[in-house]
Amino acid sequence: MYQSPKKLLLRMWAVLALFTAVSCQSDDVILCENGKAVSRIVIPSSPTEAEKHASVVLQNYLKKITGAEFAIVSDESASQKNDIQIGHVDRPEISDIDFPALKNDGYVIQTKNNRLTIAGGPNKGTIYGVYGFLERYLNCRKYSSKVSVVPVQFNIALNDIDVQEVPVFEYREVLYKDVYDPEYMEWHGLGKHQSDAYGTADWGSWCHTTLSLVPPKEYGAAHPEYYSMINGKRCFDATKHNVGEICWSSEGAFKAAAQHLQKMIADNPDALYWSVSQQDNADYCRCPVCQKAYDETGSTQGTIIPFINKMAREFPDKTISTLAYWYSTRPPKGIKVEKNVNIMLCNIGSPRHIPIEEGDSTFTADIKAWHQIHDNFIIWDYVIQFAHLMAPFPNLRTLQPNLQFLHKNGVKSLFEQGNRETGGEFCELRAYLIAKLMWNPYQDIEPIIDDFLNGYYGPAGQYIRQYIDLMHDKMQETKAQLSIFGRPWDNRDTFLTEELLSQYYALLEKAAEAVKDYPEYQSRVVMVKAQIDYAVLDIARQELTGKRGAMELVDGKWVIKKEINDLLQNTMNICNLNGVTRVHEWNTTPHEYITEYYKYLDEKSDTLVKGSLE
Repeated sequence: MYQSPKKLLLRMWAVLALFTAVSCQSDDVILCENGKAVSRIVIPSSPTEAEKHASVVLQNYLKKITGAEFAIVSDESASQKNDIQIGHVDRPEISDIDFPALKNDGYVIQTKNNRLTIAGGPNKGTIYGVYGFLERYLNCRKYSSKVSVVPVQFNIALNDIDVQEVPVFEYREVLYKDVYDPEYMEWHGLGKHQSDAYGTADWGSWCHTTLSLVPPKEYGAAHPEYYSMINGKRCFDATKHNVGEICWSSEGAFKAAAQHLQKMIADNPDALYWSVSQQDNADYCRCPVCQKAYDETGSTQGTIIPFINKMAREFPDKTISTLAYWYSTRPPKGIKVEKNVNIMLCNIGSPRHIPIEEGDSTFTADIKAWHQIHDNFIIWDYVIQFAHLMAPFPNLRTLQPNLQFLHKNGVKSLFEQGNRETGGEFCELRAYLIAKLMWNPYQDIEPIIDDFLNGYYGPAGQYIRQYIDLMHDKMQETKAQLSIFGRPWDNRDTFLTEELLSQYYALLEKAAEAVKDYPEYQSRVVMVKAQIDYAVLDIARQELTGKRGAMELVDGKWVIKKEINDLLQNTMNICNLNGVTRVHEWNTTPHEYITEYYKYLDEKSDTLVKGSLE
């Protein structure tokens, strides 16, 4: 008979607790015995906000785990055996901790002199240390904002612990809506570029900011020379946000941008990163001055970097970030980059079925060239299929080699763009893996995947793993290609053939059977099946009338097949029930998808009746 991971953990820890209760050595740290707190939580007499928060987090979780109340006391009180010491306490046990080596976010967990110490860097290192302790030693998990595991333990005794963790990447952000849950972010040591109700962001402004810093509505009429020249004419539109670009060689544009940025910094002085970066278009300036700089430096960055360097000198206590994106990914020759400049390099064109280093020679050359002249980067990476967020996208095997490659080439910061909306293909798993790899891309990822699948899907986890492995294997065997702009139809003859779809469905049927008595797991398995259903719908729409098409001829009239109609309704209903807000990035709710699907078939039906398929 199946027992949930939570129940198995309860039994395992009950047995372990009995064993440890009678076998503790004199140098062990005992936190709890028979559901009663033995330890106290000790914090500095003048704690930082992070240390206070870390102590409360630990206190709350220890109560959930043991049922006991753990007191929080100041280090002004006399030291006691079994104390849990949080942060920079006035205790001899922290004397040998190399705090500078922890940088901003690293932490130490150690037992010494019958006391447990959790302390970290000045940012949130101590908070991350508490969550690391909960996960590593008390078997707690945070799989998503809504799915956690907190095993009950009435006896907790710790043996020798001496752990130091420092994240490989200094700034780590994962763009999935679920990830921005405050506790999830703290648990996994993630940052955010936008302020919200839960606090301010590390970034004062993000990207595509030039026309906000030099608004055409404010300057366009009097100073058209502030803006890009294309075909001999200055390009801007005071009524639209993303038309044109500034002329990076314009001194007037620089002064206007600096004035606006100064006001923004005054309103948000705690933010470290400020973006001064190109718009999301190809309207870069072709004026004679700019063109000469491009020719001399071999890059459109030939005017951008000098502009950014001046801005960095204007605000030396801030980090000025700029994009290397689209037409500007190549570094300029002969220009030194200021230390407080951050280069946001984007690999939007990289294939996703193979690692970056193997599949994108241009980006690989660009990042290596940038690394030769600078060491402050943030990489904007893309890990999903934007136009079809629900569709199968077997890129999980590229995540680890990509992050290892980026780290080896000097990257210190990462922004991994997933889904800005709720839901999407394996959104919880992909976000979880990326968060773990951002902390350490060199760890063994396979046990982490298994732990997630067994914890998140329960007894169905083994079948979900087989499904994931089979799809990835077939994607590689068939030499299929993945693009963030692709769709299921593109791979109908590779890893989405009829035969393989049948195999996927068979595995998911086993998964559904395994969780038939566990409603919380059922809904998660159903969402996996909806991903395959979505692929079937996309292929049916594109093929239209073939064996896998959406329509059939009935009494001289082309109509939607019943099985496709049922699948369409059921899949979108599942999306609605599970809170999926978009099936395409930026637009198309499940309701809109159904409406557009029927409209498309109606339009094609008319042409089919006439005997000509457009």
